Amino acid sequence: MYVAMNVFACEDEASAKVLEERFLKRSGLVDQQPGFINFMFLKCAENPRRHISLSTWRSKEDFEAWTKSQAFEKGHQQAKASGKPAPHGPMKMTNALETYEVLSHTKIG
Repeated sequence: MYVAMNVFACEDEASAKVLEERFLKRSGLVDQQPGFINFMFLKCAENPRRHISLSTWRSKEDFEAWTKSQAFEKGHQQAKASGKPAPHGPMKMTNALETYEVLSHTKIG
């Protein structure tokens, strides 16, 4: 199993709100991709301007195939088009992609 996390740090509340709106209105194209397991969008409890986009994949190869697909391009274009700009101008944030190989996993239920 393979996990991809995109960690976002917004500089202000307006940018955080726009980011949340974009992810809550995401296209969902990833949901049908081969090897896709699940997706979560997380908001940090201690710092509401920090978020994580987390997806789980059957393998690294499945994740990489997704990032090179037309559906990936389309989904990210739709996200940018659907989100309104922050009231004070462009969104102010940084992001960093982190990927992990799952070494241990426990499933409840």
